Amino acid sequence: MTDEEFREKYGRDPVKPGQHTKVKVYWDRIIIAIILLALLIFGVVKIISAIAGAFSGGGESSSKAEPAAAAAKSDSSSEENDSKEADKMQFTVCIDPGHGGDDGGAQNEEATRFEKDDNLALALVIRDELTAMGVNVVMTRDSDVFVELDDICKIANDANADLFVSLHRNSASAHFYGFEVWVNNHEPKADTQLAANILSAIDRVGISDNRNVNYGYIGDSQTNYQVNRQTHMPSCLVEMGFITNDEDNRLFDQNRDSYAVAIAEAVVKTAEELGIIDENGTRLIDHPYLSTKPQWDEKTQTYLTEDGVSVYADFIDPNAEDKNVKREDVKTQ
Repeated sequence: MTDEEFREKYGRDPVKPGQHTKVKVYWDRIIIAIILLALLIFGVVKIISAIAGAFSGGGESSSKAEPAAAAAKSDSSSEENDSKEADKMQFTVCIDPGHGGDDGGAQNEEATRFEKDDNLALALVIRDELTAMGVNVVMTRDSDVFVELDDICKIANDANADLFVSLHRNSASAHFYGFEVWVNNHEPKADTQLAANILSAIDRVGISDNRNVNYGYIGDSQTNYQVNRQTHMPSCLVEMGFITNDEDNRLFDQNRDSYAVAIAEAVVKTAEELGIIDENGTRLIDHPYLSTKPQWDEKTQTYLTEDGVSVYADFIDPNAEDKNVKREDVKTQ
């Protein structure tokens, strides 16, 4: 093929062996191609980064979501537990804020502080604490009203309460101080256990003096407080310090809520120890828990002793060899 034929066919001169050809470079096209390639690479990198970020972000989101979900589950579990807590204590306690209405009870020297008010304030907090723990609470009063002693005992007995706690403040000369609890003079074991648990609990909070668990009636061991005589269940009367003593009043005001928590916990502890409920609050007996003190019969106005004998005296001599022997010098509270 001649050079002329080659040019006609290929549009350029033929390259001879050993001859260098000058090639035309289209720089504009090369630059555009480079730019497009760079953009393509940049786009691919962004896409890959976005995908990686999505997986990483998803992991992070998942990681963050997992604690959130766990927290939500925990909250849900907590609410569920609270719900279970709210109905798990299968027993009843009667709380009696002593005095009320026209009966102010004891008062301080200046007559500016009344026992009925302190008793009610403490009782309401105890009620709330016990209710929060799932205990069925019966109140003999929840406002400033007077309730007869007969009616107080009837309220507790009609409610088939398992335990009974009556709240009071003591009074005497200003130099007397301390906290004490009173129990029926037959010294029933369950009643004593309830009283001891309560006194120990408030003692741990802090009291001016522990005046012990006592039996009978202040100043007369052969007499009982009516609420400890006529209630069927284990009962005790708690004297929350002397309202006539400044230090006891200070402690009462400072520790009122803590005392309430302590008393509530002591009540639940006693219910467990007496076998009324197990540690989960499940009831273990199918009847109201009865004290071993002589049982009051409202209809006959008599007490039925452990030996099954009815006695008509209001008070039974706890020191008599025969516990069924009634006292001749019957007294009334």
